[in-house]
Amino acid sequence: MKAETIIVGAGIIGCSIAYHLARNGMTDVIVIDKGGIASGITGICPGGVRQQWGTKINCEMAKASVSFYQNINEELDPEYEIKYREVGYLYTFHSEDALTRYEAQHQLQLECGIPTQLLTPVEAKGIIPGLNTDSVLGASFCPTDGFADDAYHVTNSFADAAKRMGVRFINDELTDVHVQDRRITGVETVKRGRMDCEHLINAAGLGAKQIASLVGIDLPIVEETRRILYTNRVEERVLEPLLVSFEKGFAAKQLTDGTLYLSYLGPDQQHPYNSFSFQLRAAEVGIKLFPKLEELEFRSHVDGRYDSTPDHQVILGDVDGIEGYWQAVGMSGHGFMMAPAIGRAMAESMLNLSSTIDVSSLHFRRFANNQLVKEPSVV
Repeated sequence: MKAETIIVGAGIIGCSIAYHLARNGMTDVIVIDKGGIASGITGICPGGVRQQWGTKINCEMAKASVSFYQNINEELDPEYEIKYREVGYLYTFHSEDALTRYEAQHQLQLECGIPTQLLTPVEAKGIIPGLNTDSVLGASFCPTDGFADDAYHVTNSFADAAKRMGVRFINDELTDVHVQDRRITGVETVKRGRMDCEHLINAAGLGAKQIASLVGIDLPIVEETRRILYTNRVEERVLEPLLVSFEKGFAAKQLTDGTLYLSYLGPDQQHPYNSFSFQLRAAEVGIKLFPKLEELEFRSHVDGRYDSTPDHQVILGDVDGIEGYWQAVGMSGHGFMMAPAIGRAMAESMLNLSSTIDVSSLHFRRFANNQLVKEPSVV
């Protein structure tokens, strides 16, 4: 078996790249994943899409991705409708220092055409009536931020659209990469043995570091855990936007079915992820900001992991010195929301098309050149 391009990883990133490659004429593509489409972290992703970032590259990619999600049903023609709901993200600020620092980010977002609004506490409470604004000095809100509740369906819709154009998806596990004269010639898999290819794209998420090591690359990626707690369903719509407080280390959102999910984001080592005390800490912090949580029950939780880089930015593009090897790795928790822009950028780069967004600052060489692009707004 052979293909012009092999993609390792059938999460949202690999499927988006496959779709955008096929849409631009490269259809001899195979996507390999040992668990199948959306079998990893993508499948449990809450599906948030926000544009309130602190670096220009993330603002541009997020804005482009929102545009895609707004038209996703026309783009992908899914089996059934994908519901993308523009309910906004609302950030609260509890100190003058935090508010002042965010004003620069707000100006950047406006320059990128993102309609973020700076709000007074009264205005913030108008958007979330249940918000306790006693400690809130200000807030920001972007009305075109939103959610696609079913990340599993979104990912499969990317894959289905790619399949209709000829892309093949197989369940298999990559065990080795064949490199001759510093050029990719193929891969080795558990079930099919050798598979020849001209291009290999590493989009393996949490497995990306291992894949990269097969071609002699040490990716600067570490795993970070995030725990999401889910409550009972509430018929009343009490928390439409996603509520985030970086200072309090808290985030919460009501899903379409009425369930609320929330998480404690603070670096409190006394409340480890494997401890019930994490739930108590999340409740303690959350109730102060959104008292309605005191009336709810925590029914379940899901643990997810970020594949994070030192600057919390993705790694995109080829690798100097290894012809035919490409990377879309180190999503740092924002892979789903950036997936349309990342898929398009990778396809444009591989096919030598004009770039919609200049993603050169996210190339792997930034680590060797000490040119990190540190993202301050990571949830």
